[in-house]
Amino acid sequence: FFIIPAVVGLVAAFLVRRFGTWAKIFGLVAAVAIGFLLFWTAFGVASPGSFFDFVPGLLVIPGAIIAITGCVAGLRARKDPSVAPSDRETKVVRRITAVLGVLAVVSAILTFTGQESVDGSGANTTVVLKDFEYDQPEYVMPAGSTVLVRNDDPFAHTFTIEDLDIDESISPGSEVLITIPEGESGEYTVFCRPHTSDPDDPSEDDMAAKVDIS
Repeated sequence: FFIIPAVVGLVAAFLVRRFGTWAKIFGLVAAVAIGFLLFWTAFGVASPGSFFDFVPGLLVIPGAIIAITGCVAGLRARKDPSVAPSDRETKVVRRITAVLGVLAVVSAILTFTGQESVDGSGANTTVVLKDFEYDQPEYVMPAGSTVLVRNDDPFAHTFTIEDLDIDESISPGSEVLITIPEGESGEYTVFCRPHTSDPDDPSEDDMAAKVDIS
């Protein structure tokens, strides 16, 4: 999913650097399109402990804004593609790149060091989150039982059952133990908040499953 926007962005950057007005217009359109297509990645900035959520948010939206601003400025100020950037412009770009690089490294460290494991030997049910899916379409969980939830994805997920006030965030490579409340028998929907568009009526593309509590 990310490959096509990345290739389009790199091609646009190359054309803007090498050619004149038409290339800057193409770069402007490409930046706007990528920003709208991947606007949801901005929410990943709130998850520095999940590298693959954080870095796209760190790059896509600020990158689109910088690209749009740069192309507009280039169209207004320069017609000649051979005119080199000023020293001040070069320094600003280098500083922004350095800051983004440091933040990405910090996120990678937090992702690696933030992995948590628990003793799930006493759990009644195991739920695995992988490939943006729950490993089963439906689970049977006794009331009062303990559930081991393991996130095998490189992205952060949640184990959320709104009607039971359960909402646990699980970072990449981590495990949590969740207790199902007593006296809450019935059928519920468990879902991941960032990756489910409609928890009340999840589609096949949503990260959700059914839970039968007895």
